[in-house]
Amino acid sequence: MFMEERQKDIVKRVNETGRILVSEIQSLYQVSADCARKDLRLLESKGLLQRTYGGAIAAPQKGIYPEKNYNPKDLSDVKKSYMAVAKRAVKFIERQDIIYLTSSLVGYYMALNLPQTMEFTVVTNSITVAEAIRKQEQISLIFLGGEMSHRGHCHDFYTLQMVNNMRMDKAFLSHSALSLDFGASIHNSAGVEFGKAVMKNSTMNLGLYPSEKIGKNSIHSVCKAADYDLIITDEQVSEDFLTQAFELGIAYEIAY
Repeated sequence: MFMEERQKDIVKRVNETGRILVSEIQSLYQVSADCARKDLRLLESKGLLQRTYGGAIAAPQKGIYPEKNYNPKDLSDVKKSYMAVAKRAVKFIERQDIIYLTSSLVGYYMALNLPQTMEFTVVTNSITVAEAIRKQEQISLIFLGGEMSHRGHCHDFYTLQMVNNMRMDKAFLSHSALSLDFGASIHNSAGVEFGKAVMKNSTMNLGLYPSEKIGKNSIHSVCKAADYDLIITDEQVSEDFLTQAFELGIAYEIAY
């Protein structure tokens, strides 16, 4: 089989099954691991697939802006990659911690999986996250109020004033997109200063970015990728991202 035929067949298999492993390519086409990875690099450069740790997945669709009244609890299906990242993030919470929980979907999933056997404090600007945990007696809840968006969270002047008068041990943050050149970015400029304030007033900042958000850019930059003390993503993340992050000294963990 010629190289072009092999690569065409790889793309066909990825589109049919959603993913392929380097080891599968070796077995199917009797090539070396280096040759398999070279095929995947070339196909990714053409936008035909996305390389991951140990293989590749179908090319991602372009990101879309969330609807104005979007709310995480309204989703009927659980996003597995988001849940995996959320469950890994929860393990970083320690007794008596004061933590900030992001208003995004991964923050909502964290709220559903918080530790039941220790006392700590949760700070959030999301009414959805707050509602998910308000009955848990081991958790002290601080809601950052202000003018509320139709999506159920606050990040206006009054919210910012509250954040500027707080100190937190850990902030669990997630924005619309994350790339190594543009950093973490969002579609709504109103949240930029709020995000910066949370990071400034937190001892440890953890970026929670499922692979769907990696390698993409939104409009307004919030911070550099290196500003996070740790980035948590999932196993479908691009291999290129991991390689470049390592070279830049950016700490990351992969949730399975």
